[in-house]
Amino acid sequence: MMTSSLESGGSIDAAVRMIASEGPSLSKKVFSGIVRRLDTKSAPNIGTCVRDAMSHLPESAAGYRRAIHMCVAASESASSEERTRMLEDASDISLAAVKDMGESYGASINTPCMAVFAIGILIPMILMSILPMLNIGGMFGVNIVDESTIVFITLGLIPAVILMISLWLRSTNPFLTTNMDKRELGYAIPLLLAIPLTIVYLSIGMETEYLLLFSLGPACILALVLMFRDMGKEKKRIKCEEGLRDSVFDMGNRMLSGDNFEKASAESVAVRKECVYAAESLSREFSMCRGDIERAVSRSIRPISEDVSIAFIDISRCARRDVSDAGRLAIALGRQFQNQNHARRSMELNLKSMTDMMLATAILFAPMVLGMSVSMLEPLSKVVDFHSMEGTATILSIYLAELSATIAIMMASLGRGEGFRRILWRFCIMFPLGQLVFCICCGIVI
Repeated sequence: MMTSSLESGGSIDAAVRMIASEGPSLSKKVFSGIVRRLDTKSAPNIGTCVRDAMSHLPESAAGYRRAIHMCVAASESASSEERTRMLEDASDISLAAVKDMGESYGASINTPCMAVFAIGILIPMILMSILPMLNIGGMFGVNIVDESTIVFITLGLIPAVILMISLWLRSTNPFLTTNMDKRELGYAIPLLLAIPLTIVYLSIGMETEYLLLFSLGPACILALVLMFRDMGKEKKRIKCEEGLRDSVFDMGNRMLSGDNFEKASAESVAVRKECVYAAESLSREFSMCRGDIERAVSRSIRPISEDVSIAFIDISRCARRDVSDAGRLAIALGRQFQNQNHARRSMELNLKSMTDMMLATAILFAPMVLGMSVSMLEPLSKVVDFHSMEGTATILSIYLAELSATIAIMMASLGRGEGFRRILWRFCIMFPLGQLVFCICCGIVI
């Protein structure tokens, strides 16, 4: 945002105030403090104020700090060529810092994810299956762990530990951009269907180990059906946002060829199949805006991508003075977007092995291992006339539901983060499949 504002002819004061009003949350907080100091005359000049604010940032923001210092230095340069070079260096510094931060973050989550894998499968299997089987043979003589303690650890302590790890990952994620929206809680209303279904199944005497599968399972399927349309719209919006980012570079080339901003922006967006609706909306707003280009861009592009909307507005402001300069600005911003997309894809690929492992844990590994443990425990108990812990399958069924919920939260804490709707979507997929695998494995007699 700073480089685009300065390249379009704006002053450092205008760039700082733009970030203070429209920037990302953390930058907005820092730059709002800078603006407050400027307006109260508590700093001699804006350069000193910005440098002082950057000096108070943590060491982890060193790349961010260097990039901002480079932008301030560029704004003070008298040579336009030197200013452009310094702004490009600032963009490269910030991108390199993001790449380093992504690699460090990806490496830091290996241990927590492996801990969840071990805690989520091994400890419940030991507590619910191996310890009772050791007691069957008389190895310990008496129960070394009370049954109520085992239930507390399985249903309370282990899910709490996994949830704490998930929240810790969310708090340490430097790329988290998605906040929980309370309005999305309404998507969980279909899960209330599980309550009357549970009452009905209990009244007809259904076995409790299958209760969650046939009560909460249909509720999850109903929630998936009701969310399917909105999830499809969100997927299209993400694809359209990627197309808009790619169109910025093309728009710059068109403007350097002589097209004005309105024609270049509308045509560069329209050539992308995933952006057809955005192109129609942008063209319609241009025809009705009565010269208010910024409002037209904001109404059509901001609901899809706030970053691209800000870039379009900066380019339009620059185009009022010189179309060629605006074209060069668009090319520079297009390169920035391409570099950002590359860094984001690299991070997602690094995280993919972790997310796949956690999905497999909730859907296959944990249900299969725990289900087979239960199927082994029951025949052994009958052979030696030992009464195994009552409701073992039911307790593990409840635990697997908790495991699906905590892993859905954990996966939403990685990468750029996800809202409640995406968490619920993942849970509604993992829970029925995991319960189905568990019930099948429990029914196998060894």
